[in-house]
Amino acid sequence: MAAQFVYRLQLLLEQKEEAIKAAERELLRREQELQRQEGILADLKRREKELIDKRAKARNELLSAPDNNPLEVHVVQERSGYIKVLGEDIEAAGKDILRQQEVIRKSQAHVEDGKQKVNESRREVEVLTKHRKKQEERFLREAAAKEELELDEIGNVLYMTRQRSS
Repeated sequence: MAAQFVYRLQLLLEQKEEAIKAAERELLRREQELQRQEGILADLKRREKELIDKRAKARNELLSAPDNNPLEVHVVQERSGYIKVLGEDIEAAGKDILRQQEVIRKSQAHVEDGKQKVNESRREVEVLTKHRKKQEERFLREAAAKEELELDEIGNVLYMTRQRSS
């Protein structure tokens, strides 16, 4: 009966395969986080554009009066103050966009790091898999050589017993 091949590092190989799965899950989580952050950036840019459009509309309407009636000073001052506040809001929105872009750069770096971890884990498994295959081939060669030697011995014994019988 032939001996069964047992890979000494099978437990390590299984752990490395689990590490690949864990790294892939983590990479997926990081990619989803990056997409979420990019969505936030898109919302911030949309908000900034809305504010810019509001300010442009308010500037156009600054000196326009309904029904061609003369404008009162306090109305112009209120409109001018509103335009100023919109400008401050636009500036704040721009700062928010810059902060969010930095968050996205960090998220992209995390995604790249996750990709490297997945690739590293895959390489480790590939190395162990090749090692396992070579060990198994070596085991099978040794088993075949041993079996061949045993068959030669059986053949020699049979030959010797026939020689003695004759």
